[in-house]
Amino acid sequence: MSMTQRLTRAVADHRGRVEMPAYAVMVEAVTNGIFWHSFREPVGTVQSWLSLTAGAPVEVNQRLLATSELLHRDDAHGATTVHIANDGHEVVCAGVARCVLVGRTSAALAAIKEAGPTEAGDLVPETAEVAITPPPIDPGLDGKQILSAISDGGMSAGPICQLLSATVTSSDDRIRLTVSPQPWMANPLGAMQGGVIAAIVGQACSLAGQLHTGPGQQYSLADLTVYYFRSPPVDGALTVVTAPDRIGKRLGTVSATMTGSDGIVFARATASIRYH
Repeated sequence: MSMTQRLTRAVADHRGRVEMPAYAVMVEAVTNGIFWHSFREPVGTVQSWLSLTAGAPVEVNQRLLATSELLHRDDAHGATTVHIANDGHEVVCAGVARCVLVGRTSAALAAIKEAGPTEAGDLVPETAEVAITPPPIDPGLDGKQILSAISDGGMSAGPICQLLSATVTSSDDRIRLTVSPQPWMANPLGAMQGGVIAAIVGQACSLAGQLHTGPGQQYSLADLTVYYFRSPPVDGALTVVTAPDRIGKRLGTVSATMTGSDGIVFARATASIRYH
């Protein structure tokens, strides 16, 4: 299965850059999609694990092509790969995923076959149409100062946080994202789509990486692994809290945990941060 996505300004971060969170929805859709389409009738499938590693950098307005392959499938599980290239045929990301069958045909899934094609405009949040590229960050600021300015509202958290309805606060070594799920984030089963979850926890990890930069220092997400525990509903606030695992001169490792208001853990992620 293949899918394409043009990286608009709506998925840029506070630096104006686009990384794994920008195309996580496409990645989940294409890896879980090839598993879903391998069944002869509509079934309920979810992703249980996703791991990505970055290649060439990507830029706003590039078009990506994601291609997935079903490596193995039985009656309950599927293993898939994904290969993502830019319009210059450079590999920007590669990954593997595990998908799980969660139930038989439901009324929601059956309705998919009966409904007509959905207009793309119906799925695009208004924020995607008005996204503005953030201004350059003062090179004299270190990561803690940048996150403090974002927390205080003096600096934009970036269009992708606005798109994800995420509010950012920070402390000396942790990032907290408070997310208000939106209807467009739901999958056909009515819960939050796995790619949206990956985008949220991935962006939290990216901001956690920024927290440990020196003045003017650049960084990028090198690897992202997401563990899906439960499917969050789209009618309650979610919180993502990060923690530093190890921060070195060239590479750092951070983690992020997504919970609901009742403390239920929905997902956990680990990420490698490359410092330039």
